[in-house]
Amino acid sequence: MKKRLVLVASCGLALAILLAGCTWFGTKSLVGPQSLEVSGDYILAFSKLPSDIEATIEAYGGSVRSVLEAIDVVTVRVTQEALVAIEGIEGFVSAAPDVNLQWLPDEQVMIDDGGEVDVSTPYFRQWNLYAIDAMGAWEEGYTGDGVRVAVCDTGIDPDHPDFGDNVNVELSYSFVDWEPDIEDYNGHGSHVAGIIAAADNDVRVIGVAPNAEIVALKTNDATGGGLFSFLLEALIYAADVIDADVVNMSLGALWSHSGYVMTDSGPVYVGADAINTYAATVRKTLDYAQQQGVLLVASAGNSAMDGTGDAGWIHVPSDIGGCLTVSATGPQGFGLTFDPFATDLDLFAVYSNYGPQVDFAAPGGNIDWSLPYPFPLADDWVYSTYYSGYYAWVVGTSQAAPHVAGVAALIIEKNGGEMKPSHVLRELRASTDDLGKPGQDPYYGYGRVNAAQAVAP
Repeated sequence: MKKRLVLVASCGLALAILLAGCTWFGTKSLVGPQSLEVSGDYILAFSKLPSDIEATIEAYGGSVRSVLEAIDVVTVRVTQEALVAIEGIEGFVSAAPDVNLQWLPDEQVMIDDGGEVDVSTPYFRQWNLYAIDAMGAWEEGYTGDGVRVAVCDTGIDPDHPDFGDNVNVELSYSFVDWEPDIEDYNGHGSHVAGIIAAADNDVRVIGVAPNAEIVALKTNDATGGGLFSFLLEALIYAADVIDADVVNMSLGALWSHSGYVMTDSGPVYVGADAINTYAATVRKTLDYAQQQGVLLVASAGNSAMDGTGDAGWIHVPSDIGGCLTVSATGPQGFGLTFDPFATDLDLFAVYSNYGPQVDFAAPGGNIDWSLPYPFPLADDWVYSTYYSGYYAWVVGTSQAAPHVAGVAALIIEKNGGEMKPSHVLRELRASTDDLGKPGQDPYYGYGRVNAAQAVAP
């Protein structure tokens, strides 16, 4: 169905370790493209959309998939001959193939099937809550109540017992044509959503903002892939249809200025002009969402890569600007004691991207391969909800970003539910624990977020 987004007014353990993504600790060897072919799906950018754009494109033999009037973009399926004709339409700026990108960063996952668990320690296994002093914020009475957080990801398990009533299924929406329901067939989206707002219902885990409302915006399929346009559509939907307060983007694609994009099958050449179109379109979309009052939070990426352009690659959207970029911190050896007060929870994660684009740091988990497998290695990762009613330990900047989204929800609640993104950013900066060099540094940004300080009287 065509999407017209004019948008004025959706403890038993599996001991197998699952690797999601492309590489670990460093960038993939990028020796030429594996395929130079692209689909017939295109993103068309205009200086201003003509009023009759759909009829015009269809007259040329093209099929319009969505109209994003807010950013003057149309997504289409066309032949090369039709594309040449479309380039003559008044206001046309550029066209780029709507490539199926791999959006999920490299991660380690260990699934917990939900068996018995020792609950003698409050928030057992959730060292991340201690790291940001989430409990201190709750003691002040702030839980994210009344704040809407949209999660651009692989969907969600809406029936997971630890979400309670926090998922707004009616507003949640899938932009993935071949997976039209919001159900999470990957696990990533459910894990991220649980970090933000798993309910305070004494089931097993609790989120940073346990009373916040979650809206799942499915931009990635079961493999973590998705068309570039899905993210654009989801951001416009979040800003103009559901009036989200915060959008979490625990995802990222790799592009090179020389014209390559990273897909599941490896690097694909699309050309430098297409890369420029992608970058301009993403930034225009991020800027638009912010202008509508949406705070945008993105993960920095898991390739231990310098955001200044290490190896010629950039991580998008985190390196584009227009959003808060979050690096990861975590302990090494928490499972040896399970004592959050006797463990350094703020070590910079060995896999995390870094650079001038980093705004904040937050718990994402850490890796010390000298520790025995599977424990206590996985205890240094972030424990949260997963798909099919399961739970999982996962490590990555994908887990760091939702901590910032959750703290932002607490700040917005404290300030009456209406805050400009710039004001939320100001409160986040003022309340962090500055762990690196004074001020903004390439690893921790302005510091690791602190929930209690963010809502302190």
